[in-house]
Amino acid sequence: MSNLDLQEATRRDDTYVTLNKLIDGLQELNVFPSLVWLWTWDVTKAKLESYGPESGDDYLINPRFTEKDVFDMFWEDADKNAFTLEYGTESLDEAIFDWMLDRNIIISVDDGEWEDDD
Repeated sequence: MSNLDLQEATRRDDTYVTLNKLIDGLQELNVFPSLVWLWTWDVTKAKLESYGPESGDDYLINPRFTEKDVFDMFWEDADKNAFTLEYGTESLDEAIFDWMLDRNIIISVDDGEWEDDD
């Protein structure tokens, strides 16, 4: 065994317990492959949080959609999208961004699509 100090040994042991709990939770999901679902939904949620009105980016999250609306679209398009970890995280990130653009979840600030039609 290594000579870890108490803090690092505790961190290691806590990580071991947490990872095993996460694996158990993933095995209970009714989707396959569950790790891909977890990863891709995590990336999608991160994008929902990062493209807010204060982001200063050229894109915004369409205010017409709730997180649950986005998940419903995510679910409906799962077979068509066939997201995979096979080509790396950068490719996956681009694929999710493109999907969100195609579904108008992320919209261009310049297009004015984010403005209400009222």
